[in-house]
Amino acid sequence: MEDFDALDVIARTRGKVDMDGRPTEDYLFLLWGTLAAVFYGLEFLCWQVFRAEWCCWLWVFIPLIGVPWMVILLKKEYAQTHMRTRDSRIVLDYWIFAAASFAVTGFVFDGFGVHALYALPLMGLLMGIGAFITGEVLRFRPMIVGGLVGAAIGMGSFLLRGDLWIWQSLAVAVVAVVSMVIPTLFFNKHVKDGI
Repeated sequence: MEDFDALDVIARTRGKVDMDGRPTEDYLFLLWGTLAAVFYGLEFLCWQVFRAEWCCWLWVFIPLIGVPWMVILLKKEYAQTHMRTRDSRIVLDYWIFAAASFAVTGFVFDGFGVHALYALPLMGLLMGIGAFITGEVLRFRPMIVGGLVGAAIGMGSFLLRGDLWIWQSLAVAVVAVVSMVIPTLFFNKHVKDGI
């Protein structure tokens, strides 16, 4: 019969929890940032070519593609770690709030014809703030800076009105790249190189 050493079990368990609590590569940020950059950039380009209302609805493909993909990634991650930390719950709660805000403002503002004035700058601002919060939780400076720059671009895009309103789509694409895609690539490289 094996000797049972409680201190050894505690030490091994604590080591596993410490390892599970370390940040891993962030594919969700890359997923959502890339989808936002591609579809808002495509929206901008399609408007330049076709000048049709359907161009402004390309953003709908972001959740249609992103949500199923996200569910698959979250299930895979949870199957590997079997845990959620307090910090990861805070970040996930913010992004759930932001995604709901994106959807509501997208449909409501498009329905009332004010899409060009408020929805896109608000989305850019929320993406930047979310990246900043995530960077603070991870204590990862490139994401903090990217979030601040993204929030500034989002706020600045409120000034794009009149004939310039379509440039707000391009601003959101730039926010996605600056605050989500580029910092996530740096973060993933940082994790692979060893924290």
